[in-house]
Amino acid sequence: MKILLCNDTATKSHIGCQAVSDAHARLLGRAGHTVTQRYFVNELRPHARKNLDDTVAVLESQSAIMAHLAEADALVVNGEGTLHHGNGLEYIALIAIAQRLGKATLLVNALFQEMAVPTEALAKLDAFFVRDPRSYAYVQSMGLSCVQAPDSIIAAAFDETPRRDVRGATLVTDWVKARDSDTGDTCTRFMVEADPLAPPHFYPLHTEAARTDWQNAVADVGTAGRVLSARYHGLYLATLAGVPFVPLASNSWKMDAFIEAWDLPVKPCTDLLSLRAQLQRLEDQRPAFQTAQARLLEMRNLPIFQVLGTGKDSTEDDEVARLHSQVATRHSALAAEALAIAKRRFREASGRVEALTGRPPKPASGSGLGRLMRRLKR
Repeated sequence: MKILLCNDTATKSHIGCQAVSDAHARLLGRAGHTVTQRYFVNELRPHARKNLDDTVAVLESQSAIMAHLAEADALVVNGEGTLHHGNGLEYIALIAIAQRLGKATLLVNALFQEMAVPTEALAKLDAFFVRDPRSYAYVQSMGLSCVQAPDSIIAAAFDETPRRDVRGATLVTDWVKARDSDTGDTCTRFMVEADPLAPPHFYPLHTEAARTDWQNAVADVGTAGRVLSARYHGLYLATLAGVPFVPLASNSWKMDAFIEAWDLPVKPCTDLLSLRAQLQRLEDQRPAFQTAQARLLEMRNLPIFQVLGTGKDSTEDDEVARLHSQVATRHSALAAEALAIAKRRFREASGRVEALTGRPPKPASGSGLGRLMRRLKR
């Protein structure tokens, strides 16, 4: 079967995004299907309008998109963390168009939160998989049916060998930009104020290294004694590795929903006092995390594409190779990612300097560092 896959995240230099994309390629290839075309994350966003009908009209005017859809037997949309607070209307519109053309339609691996949209296309989906219990309850409240399954990251081909052994240290991930002022400040202060004889290890998920090293992430995290993460996929990495963690708040209900899904005795925090209090109890709670790990590992054979049946059009290795070749054509997206990551590392470093000194760094305006800082601040 020929698949048009939308909202693929492989152009993002993020461990979770790389792993999810790998998982979908492998699952589809294993079932004998070919991804003839991908639209990567944000590529369809310029076509979104304020309502579904207008978005449908804009997409139908795009000859390349319509040609790719006409060629496909099925449309698969990776919901990921996109469909919340009104975002992602372009994907629901494309689903509606595909259904009018008689294509199979699947929305998988989805967060679904505060989406006040017409439900006709969602009701006609051949498969609708959400990744957490809150999304499941929300979809049910809309009068729709869906299936809850873990995030697709669990089906990725992780390597058992670590690249970065932190030797039992506390591992701290990065956080979303929208939470710089609370979650980000808490993580920064925790790292700056830590015992210098037992310093935490900063392990960003959104990093240039993710493109080549993502497969080692579970093994890397497994060398930590505990994890602090404001990243949804950071919680998955820790759970897959069997390492206890304290979650920090992010930009949707996904952190709370993860805790509820796996019945873990922690809760997302934003302040240093709450973080330290939870850390003190964390070692005693290790059995709960090991139980969650066992449950998660049992579910790695995800059923999200079963409705497509099986075919002989492709193989797992072929689809992974096809994914890599399609990513390689997105030069501008890859360059934009590199700049975005440089900006984040600059912001994080500036935060650590400010936490230590009480003021942000101010290099001489004519220096090379000064010019770089001005560029990264844009």
